[in-house]
Amino acid sequence: MKQLKFEPEVEEYLALKSRRTAQIYRSGLAKFLTYYQSNHGADNNFSNFLDRIFEEFKKPPREQSRIAEIEIGQFVGYLKDQKLSNNAIRLYFASVQNFLKYKQVTVSMNFIDLPPPTEKKANGKHEWTIEQIKEFVDTAQSYRDKAIILCMFQSGLGVNEICRLNYIDVEDELEAEILPLCLKLIRQKTSVEFKTFFGHDAVKYLKLYLATRNNLKPEEPLFIKERIRNGNWRLTPDLIQQVFNEIADKVDFIKLKKEAYNPARPHSLRAAFNSRLMGKIDETLREFWMGHTIGGVAKAYLAMPTEEMRKLYLTAEEFLCVERTSREEIEERNKVVKLPPETEEKIKLLKDEVMKQKDDIASLKAQLGKAVKFIYSFEPLLDSISVDEKEHKERQEAQKDFHKLVDELNKTHPIPKKK
Repeated sequence: MKQLKFEPEVEEYLALKSRRTAQIYRSGLAKFLTYYQSNHGADNNFSNFLDRIFEEFKKPPREQSRIAEIEIGQFVGYLKDQKLSNNAIRLYFASVQNFLKYKQVTVSMNFIDLPPPTEKKANGKHEWTIEQIKEFVDTAQSYRDKAIILCMFQSGLGVNEICRLNYIDVEDELEAEILPLCLKLIRQKTSVEFKTFFGHDAVKYLKLYLATRNNLKPEEPLFIKERIRNGNWRLTPDLIQQVFNEIADKVDFIKLKKEAYNPARPHSLRAAFNSRLMGKIDETLREFWMGHTIGGVAKAYLAMPTEEMRKLYLTAEEFLCVERTSREEIEERNKVVKLPPETEEKIKLLKDEVMKQKDDIASLKAQLGKAVKFIYSFEPLLDSISVDEKEHKERQEAQKDFHKLVDELNKTHPIPKKK
C-alpha cells in the first residue's frame, strides 16, 4: 500500500517521531484531512488550516474565534459518526493535537467532547513474577538480549532510554566493579535529570555481553544491532520489541495464557520495576529512579551523595533479584576464610623459618662480598711478580675461571654494592 505523503511541514513533524508512532499519527492526520477537505474543499490542506488559525490570531482577542477547537471538535464528531472505538478516536485526535502543538498552537480541551478511554486487555501490562523473569532471561538466545531484559527490569528504564545509553554511561563503575552500578541520566522525553541503578544480575550479563565486543569506545552505543547496516548500529526500540516477541513465542507462561497480544512487551518490564517496589520503597524515590517528574524533591535526591542512594537501592534490589543481589556479591568479596588454629600455627612457624633463612642468606652475601674484595686486592700484586710465560698463561686462565665463578655467584646471590 502506497504511503500517503503530506506537505513538507507535516512530514517534518512526522520525521521526529519513532517509526511506529509516525505510522499511527499518519493515519490520524489522513483521517483529519479527509474530514477537512469534505467541509472546505478538496484543494485545501493543512497549510490552509494553519493559515486560518494564524490569521485569526491577528485579530483582537475579543474578535477571535477558536478555529482550532471548532474544527477538531467537529472532527471528533465525524469520527464518532463512523462508529470508531473511543481509543481510536482519542488516538486520531492526539495526532492532530500534537501536530498543532508542534506548530505552537494550543488546543483547549474545554471545548472538545472527547470520549473517555476504554481499557482494553491488549493495553494491559503483564504482572511479572521473579520466576517468569528468570524464564524469560533463560530463554533469550544471546548475552545482549539477557542483559537488555535485566537492565530494564532492575533499573526501571524505558526502552528508549536503554537504546540511548552509551558505554561512557557505565564505563567508570563497570570497570571499577562497583555494585550496584549507578547511572546518571537525563530523560529525553521530559528533560528530567535523574539517577538509577543496575543490580548484580544486570551487571553480570552486561559484562558477558560487552566481552563479545572489541575495542569499546566511550561514545559507542551500549547495545548495538547484530547486523550493522549503513553505519547505523545503535539498537532501536522496534528491534527490542521484535526480540521480545520472539522470546515470548518460546516461553511456557505466555503460551499458556494464549493472549492475542504479547504481554512481555518492553514497557511491561519498566512497569514491573515499579509494581515490585510498590509499598516497599518510598514512592517519590521510586518515581525518581524511573525519571518521572517529581518537582523540587528531585533536586534533593540529586544532591544526595551517590553512595547513600546506592545503599537505598541495595534494599530495593532484594525485590528485583533473579540470581543474586549486589549485597551477597559484596559480602562474598569481603569474606575472610577462617583457618583451624593448628593450620594458623603451622603457617606462623613457616613464616618465621622463611624470615630466618632470609637473614642467613643476607649474612652469607655480606661475607662473600668481603671475601671477593679481599681476593681482588691480590691481583695487582700477582701482576707485578716476574714469572715465565707458561706460568703467566696458567695464572690468566685461573683468573678467568675465578671471575666466571664470581659472575655465576653474583647472578644467584648478588653481592651488595658499597654505598
